[in-house]
Amino acid sequence: MNFLAHFHLAQPTDASRVGALLGDFVRGTPESLEDDYPAEVIEGIMLHRAVDQFTDSHPVFLQAKKYLPPERKRFAGIIIDIYFDHFLAQFWKEYSRQKLASFISEIHLLLERRDDWLPPELQALIPRMEAENWLGHYETVEDLALTFRRISQRRKFLKPLIGAEEDLTKHYQPFQSAFQDFYPEVIQFAQKFSYPASSSQ
Repeated sequence: MNFLAHFHLAQPTDASRVGALLGDFVRGTPESLEDDYPAEVIEGIMLHRAVDQFTDSHPVFLQAKKYLPPERKRFAGIIIDIYFDHFLAQFWKEYSRQKLASFISEIHLLLERRDDWLPPELQALIPRMEAENWLGHYETVEDLALTFRRISQRRKFLKPLIGAEEDLTKHYQPFQSAFQDFYPEVIQFAQKFSYPASSSQ
């Protein structure tokens, strides 16, 4: 799952949603994070990690990888996560009563309000995330092309991500079916997820 799905799967609280974002940016055990984050933020981080593990080992995800060309299979986790965010945006009304634009605005306000929970490098990234509307750039294939180009610029080894939207276009229906089979399961997984609020429990 990518940013949009992780925010959607989080509990509807500031702490859980911040944890959903931090899951991509912080490392360490829950115990090692206790000096920096409240317990509910840590639980959000753990949910993010658990969702990633659930996704990467799921039969639907493993089957979907087969539609990617050899040069991109090693990036399947990144690519299919973004494809799935695309389908989440496409079918948003099936999974949320709140309009997508309203949800995105709510997340932006949250990240501004709770920037004290974000490490400095992420605080600096949030204005760019909002200005470039990362959460809203999933609805069209053209938007995905821009997303893949941006990610490819982060590291040289990510260059094969350029053009990954073409694989989605070639196999659109199988990827859509994979998402529609998978997403209700990951929603149930996230809803049932629980993690001790502190290491003392």
